[in-house]
Amino acid sequence: MNSAYLRIVSTLFALLTLATLPAFTRHASAQSAPLTLEVRAGFDAAGSYRVGHWFPVLALVTNEGPDLRASLEWRFAGSDAPTYRYAFDLPRGARKALSLPIITQESNRAALLSLQADGATLAESRVRLAPIEQDRIVIGVLSSNRPLLNSLAAVTLANGLATTVLPLDPAMLPDDASLLAGIEAIFIHDLATNQLSAARLAALELWTRQGGVLIVGGGPQASQTAPGLAAILPADVGALQADVSLAPLAALVGTSGVTDTLPATTVSLLTPRPGARSLDQSQLLVAGDLGAGQVICTAFDLAATRTWAGEVELWSGLLSLEPRVQLGTSFRWQNENLLRDTLNLSSLRLPSIGLLLLLMVGYILLVGPLNFLVLRRLRRLELAWITTPLLVLVALAATYGTSLVLRGTQPQLIQLTIVQGSEGRDQAQATAFVGLFSPQRQSYQLDLAAEALITPGSFEGWEFRSMPVTLDGLHASVPDLLVDVSSLRTLLVEQQIPTRPVVTSRLERQGNLLTGELELAGDLLLRDAILVSGADAQPLGDLSPGTVTNVALPSDQLNFPELLSLSEGGLIIRGRVLNSLFGYDRFAIGGAQFGGPSKGIPGTGVYLLGWAEQPSLEVQLDSFDLRPQGETLYIIRLGTGSQTGGIWRQ
Repeated sequence: MNSAYLRIVSTLFALLTLATLPAFTRHASAQSAPLTLEVRAGFDAAGSYRVGHWFPVLALVTNEGPDLRASLEWRFAGSDAPTYRYAFDLPRGARKALSLPIITQESNRAALLSLQADGATLAESRVRLAPIEQDRIVIGVLSSNRPLLNSLAAVTLANGLATTVLPLDPAMLPDDASLLAGIEAIFIHDLATNQLSAARLAALELWTRQGGVLIVGGGPQASQTAPGLAAILPADVGALQADVSLAPLAALVGTSGVTDTLPATTVSLLTPRPGARSLDQSQLLVAGDLGAGQVICTAFDLAATRTWAGEVELWSGLLSLEPRVQLGTSFRWQNENLLRDTLNLSSLRLPSIGLLLLLMVGYILLVGPLNFLVLRRLRRLELAWITTPLLVLVALAATYGTSLVLRGTQPQLIQLTIVQGSEGRDQAQATAFVGLFSPQRQSYQLDLAAEALITPGSFEGWEFRSMPVTLDGLHASVPDLLVDVSSLRTLLVEQQIPTRPVVTSRLERQGNLLTGELELAGDLLLRDAILVSGADAQPLGDLSPGTVTNVALPSDQLNFPELLSLSEGGLIIRGRVLNSLFGYDRFAIGGAQFGGPSKGIPGTGVYLLGWAEQPSLEVQLDSFDLRPQGETLYIIRLGTGSQTGGIWRQ
């Protein structure tokens, strides 16, 4: 009896053990997962991004399992296809930090980043996003005190637009200035700038030169904020001085509505550099122009005004925002294909009416009268049932041959690149429209440099079609670009490149006249060069390297861009490009003003514009050994001075 009872108990226990074993196994497997994936997105690492602008995503991947060839796939909520893929090797024991540049024209609030290998999903992370609309002003703050300067959300800086104050995460600072373009102004409070990489510092500088406003705090924090940015600061930052009155700040604001006072505090001694200017009577604020942008040094700690009622009025008066020439953002906004609108490619042109009439008349004569006359002369009219189909085939072959002559048999790569640079700088921003023409329906793979930012879609006809972009650390690629018969598909690519050409200028403003000399170095010939300031232009013709050119530009020409005569017989219709860029107020803060009176290049800077008859970006097309065609428009900001002590815009 007892033996039977024990056997029953043992059997039940064994069955229970077997039933629960898979659950324990799954739990142990989950506890010791070989792969982990962490994601941080947006400027603040909490998902904040500007619609229509690039933003950073940082993925941290750890592998405790076997070696893998994996890929990260980013897709926005509601999308079946990924927007970006990042392919990489993931050895056992590796921990990798991978940066993905992301862009969207939509206000997406969620995305999914998945880790794939051999067609299987090994890990995934859902990402919350916080879109910031394009018609807002974004102020970034780099501070360990996240609420710092939140009061500036009440500032109205331009065109009545609302302001968003965004605490920036230092770990999300990019190496590419394009990923900062969605921010108008950046305050640096207590960031150790000398610990930033050279690439990140260069990105901050280029962003400022392209129209950003950089404010660097002083006081006790100056030992952290100043060293890494010393080369671009408008003042030398000296020793600390205790118990200094901040009353000059109140004088800037005025007394209206401000009843409290600022306590004395410790400040840095600022010595303005040549060309810089003090914004107050005691050099508590020193500003200098850097390209199209501005750098402001504060002698005081930025936190010193956080309880002062005049803080908002102070910065609303000091932050002077100007329109920025942001080409990629502007053309993405309305899906404008600048290459299609300005390309002068014979392969894209329809056959002339004369050629079509010639083919039709020839076909009719060949199949009809000529066929009949020849057969009658031979007295073999019964052969018409053979000769007529043969002649139809001959006509078809002639038509196809004509098409081959007009369209060609090989694909063609065409580039229209616009390069924005500054005199004396070795980095520039290139925005390229890369077009692929195919005489037949075929899929291609386009490879560009790893640092190229490819908008994940292409212009085809009058539409913009989404498509994934693949990154692998060596290239940025479009792996499956399908081009229809005799069609052109265009990619929008942004990339930082070395500045060419090298320009040296000696210019002065005297009253309403800009005079001086320009000299071009290197080996690049500039065609149809123009000296431009606002809507005033002086045509300079072709500029050869080593030649000194004298310039004299009055400020009342109002001839740019419509009244200039440029050569129009090349691959790109140059006048049409300039009209599209600067013929109206395209770059107004908050969006283009199509009916506005403004035209020309925004701001008061002086620019040299010129064309090079060659592309600027390296593009590879599958296994085709193609020589890309293209033209590059250079927009080089020049340094100008004044005998009356004006500000140098470097």
